[in-house]
Amino acid sequence: MATVPAPLTGSDRLRLARLRLAAQGLLPGIPDGAAHASTPADVVRRMGMMQAQDLAQACWALGVRLPGSTLAQVHAALESGVVVRSWGARGTLMFLDPQLLRPLLGVTAPRMRAQAAATWRREGITEAELESLLPVVVERCGTAGASRSDLMEAMSAAGSDVSGQRGYHLLVALSLTGELVQGRMEPGSGTRQLFMASARWSPGPDATAADPEEALRGIVLRYFRSHGPATVSDCAWWLGLGLTPVRAALKAIGGQLATRELGGSAYHLAPEIDALWDDAPGARSVLALPGFDEFLLGYRDRTATLAPEHTDAIAPGGNGVFRRTLVSGGHTVGTWQVETTGKETRAVAVPFEAGTPASLLARMHSRMDDHLKFRAG
Repeated sequence: MATVPAPLTGSDRLRLARLRLAAQGLLPGIPDGAAHASTPADVVRRMGMMQAQDLAQACWALGVRLPGSTLAQVHAALESGVVVRSWGARGTLMFLDPQLLRPLLGVTAPRMRAQAAATWRREGITEAELESLLPVVVERCGTAGASRSDLMEAMSAAGSDVSGQRGYHLLVALSLTGELVQGRMEPGSGTRQLFMASARWSPGPDATAADPEEALRGIVLRYFRSHGPATVSDCAWWLGLGLTPVRAALKAIGGQLATRELGGSAYHLAPEIDALWDDAPGARSVLALPGFDEFLLGYRDRTATLAPEHTDAIAPGGNGVFRRTLVSGGHTVGTWQVETTGKETRAVAVPFEAGTPASLLARMHSRMDDHLKFRAG
């Protein structure tokens, strides 16, 4: 009979949460490597990939890890191709290190294709159609990029049906080859990106030349260094893979990580973060994080940072849309939103509990103001 892990104590959860703050570069001054990141590319390179289906929120996920940075700097990273956006795992758009894109897809794309197979059959999408469309969209992108509507026109002209959601599913399928990424901002738009032909614009390693097991080992190592303490289950969920390949990768790289046992489960982390175990930092930290941030969504088990009774406040009705969060000392203590009235834009805190101390509210508003400055910069 399998042993059921013992529930984590409150102090265990708090330690996990605060060490994750440090690992993710959310505590400036902590000597973990992430604290030395000076550009958006540095952050993404260390994290490997960051959830980015909401572009504006994803940009702030980089900004909050680079105090004093601006939205313009993040857009510049996308413009130059040192950060790209594509479907990296779990069928979810991610910010990616372009050098990781092809090795990652060599590991994750087969699972994403298998999960999309029923949808592709329903839409009548075939491998032959995708093979014929790939050179069409690459040519349409050229070296300057193409908008989504441009690519829809090109695929339609090539004889493909792009009505309804079929065109979207075609773009996702073509992106899983690694030949197509989202990069430069569409002119005149602060919310849409152009599709780029990756080999012409921001070339990275050839996935066909990479050993899949070696690639997975590198990706798993990045995950635990930037997200640990975390479990094999957390990592497998993040990658959208089964437990077996992740366990094998971890066994191969185990000497490069520290491991701690809590509640009968093994948590793996960078040695630099493990050195902080007995005195986890961040007790007085206050953060205004974006929705979909890796601090919450980078784990299958999120209870270390979010009390289960507040789950619905973060993602109402379990609809997959995650609100911005307020985090105090590693605990998720509320949500926040940005409101615009006329020419005035302000951020509003929505704590979970009534009677939040005025001093804490003031610090929340200071962190939310950092976001407004980021947007305006």
